[in-house]
Amino acid sequence: MYRPISAILFALGFCCTAPLYANDQTFCKEVQFQATNQTWAGHYYLQGVMEVGSELLLQDNGKFKWYLAVGSLDQYAEGTWWKNGNCIGLKALPKYKKHLEIFPTRLEITDTHLTVTWLDGSQKGAYIRATP
Repeated sequence: MYRPISAILFALGFCCTAPLYANDQTFCKEVQFQATNQTWAGHYYLQGVMEVGSELLLQDNGKFKWYLAVGSLDQYAEGTWWKNGNCIGLKALPKYKKHLEIFPTRLEITDTHLTVTWLDGSQKGAYIRATP
């Protein structure tokens, strides 16, 4: 017996998750943190995304702290970061990862800022280093 509701739910589930896995460029391949990566350590603020506030702290030991606030949604994560070629990757600790709805999966290094690729594969905004 054919169950149309099951087929619809399957299709909907596939369509919603396909952007996460469709493109390897969405993620920055994880590599071991190197001491030379400390050049990118610092405090960053998100710019270029309306009505969204976000901060990123890349610590010089390969750890990060991140938060984002949009409307009534507040997201927070801590974890590890690395530099691989022209990108920076972030890996949230499992206790945070399961609750993240919005999270940067790839930060493309461009001059003085980090262009963001989000979980859904979209590229909006950039993290700009805070000036002391």
